Amino acid sequence: MKKLITPGLIGVVILGLLLASCSPGSAPTPVPAAPTPVKTNVPASNLPPPTSQDAAWTRVMEAAKTEGSASIYSITLTGDIGLVVAKAFKDRYGINLDVISGRGAAFIERIKTEMRLGQLVGDIMESSVQHDLTLKVAGGTVGTLDLPVLNEKDVWRVNPLSSDSEGHLLNHKSYYLSPWVNTNLVKPGQEPKSYRDLGKPEWKGKILMSDPSISGSGYDVFLTLINHKYLDADFVKSLGAQEIKYASGTLDVVRALARGEDSFGFAATDSDAASFLAEGAPIKAIALEEGTLATPSAMTRVKNGPHPNASKVFLNWILSAEGQTVFSKACSLASVRNDVKDFRHPAAAVEPKRLVVYTGEDAEKWLVELWKKK
Repeated sequence: MKKLITPGLIGVVILGLLLASCSPGSAPTPVPAAPTPVKTNVPASNLPPPTSQDAAWTRVMEAAKTEGSASIYSITLTGDIGLVVAKAFKDRYGINLDVISGRGAAFIERIKTEMRLGQLVGDIMESSVQHDLTLKVAGGTVGTLDLPVLNEKDVWRVNPLSSDSEGHLLNHKSYYLSPWVNTNLVKPGQEPKSYRDLGKPEWKGKILMSDPSISGSGYDVFLTLINHKYLDADFVKSLGAQEIKYASGTLDVVRALARGEDSFGFAATDSDAASFLAEGAPIKAIALEEGTLATPSAMTRVKNGPHPNASKVFLNWILSAEGQTVFSKACSLASVRNDVKDFRHPAAAVEPKRLVVYTGEDAEKWLVELWKKK
């Protein structure tokens, strides 16, 4: 960031000079000669040479503008969100972003079909970590580690490479799977402080969660907290005695809490809660001692996509402070960057006591074994 010289700073400098010139016994200060004009037309040969990375990225930018567009299969850039993001990207670079919305599983099959026919349409797939890993294991992605934005240090709340160090998956978005309470049924000070508090008698029959027996948020929460040794499998099994109710998804968890059907729910996303909070639902997120799970969504470049350079420019932009501000504001989310404002509703924007990031490593191992059997 450039340092700004403020009027106040100029005043201090001038005051110092005046005091020096007026001090007892000092000689009169000579008027300095007019400064030599600065040459603005320095030959390019006299300028410091660009780094190899700068030169390489300049070539990418030039090629991207020639390509003129990039296509993305996306689960998030739907409706107004997609329009806002595409417009901001075009305003910045003059490159069109063509958005094809849908579901991750359908994208995978479509891309596989395109690859078999040799008629690739999509350049990027944006989906859950699991779906992106499925496409990677199938050989349908390419690593992207040469983005300038990845060289930025100390700006990441969720590292873009935490799901895949090879750069096939780039985390651009992260949901917080927070525990939630109905504030009419759970008064201030009565909220659980730890997952282990949920084993107490007063919570029996009052807990709702996304079904952990299937792939989804409930599964992700317990798998990750156990893998990081913040919870153990025996405790998770013991929760079964608490007569837990199961919902088919995170949206159903939030809906039931908003209606007052249950007191406590977990594995629900801040995004799912946004519309209920906007309508004044009596719910709020809380932070438990073991940690709040951040579950990323990722973007991956499709191998041999038709616009390889424009897709790189988009990925670099969406991870930049500018791109993250546009995207996170449109989605009402906290950014993966810590230098971008948190755009969540205040009742959802609780500060985690520990942020635990779901990396997808276990999902990748499982997918690899599954793929070998095909």
